[in-house]
Amino acid sequence: MTNNQKGFTLLEIIIAVFLFSSIVGLISIFFVYFFKNYSFSFEEQQSVGQGQQTISQMVREIRKAQIGDNGAWPIIKTEDAEFTFYADVDGDVKAEQVRYFLDGGNLNRGVIESSGSPPTYSPQNETIATLTSSINATASAVFTYYNGDWPSDQINNPLAPSDRILNTRYVLITIMLDPVKHFAAEPFQLQSGVTIRSMKDNL
Repeated sequence: MTNNQKGFTLLEIIIAVFLFSSIVGLISIFFVYFFKNYSFSFEEQQSVGQGQQTISQMVREIRKAQIGDNGAWPIIKTEDAEFTFYADVDGDVKAEQVRYFLDGGNLNRGVIESSGSPPTYSPQNETIATLTSSINATASAVFTYYNGDWPSDQINNPLAPSDRILNTRYVLITIMLDPVKHFAAEPFQLQSGVTIRSMKDNL
């Protein structure tokens, strides 16, 4: 009786192993690519969402700028990367001193409650919180300032630093995000403007 069954030759085994390894390798590359891009998309969405919430909060609070409890002018400081003003941001019928400022890649908010009689604002009582991170600190100004005649007045706007504190009526907020720096993605720009309600002089 003749046995016609034959096993795999060494060459066939080598080819089979090579094909199997190639398929596994391609599948691995696909999954690495998929998860890498999923991770980038997720981190970018989180960063942008946080940035949008931050700008919305800034717009709400800057709009409320008012005379301080100490009788001071509503606007205290007007720099490209820092804006300080008085506003009742917690609904207690008192004006807090609010400071938005860049600290490296973080956009922070500092708040000082007034105290004493007459009311004062002590820097030692400032409460600071980070609102959003991944800010591109080398990008354009976070705050740009305009007078009450903007946009019809193109000559005197944006305001020069020396004119900002007394003449600012409209603030443009621009933040550039680097959501996922290790992906070398382009910065993502978020922008919104706000008119200071109590200081509108072009009605």
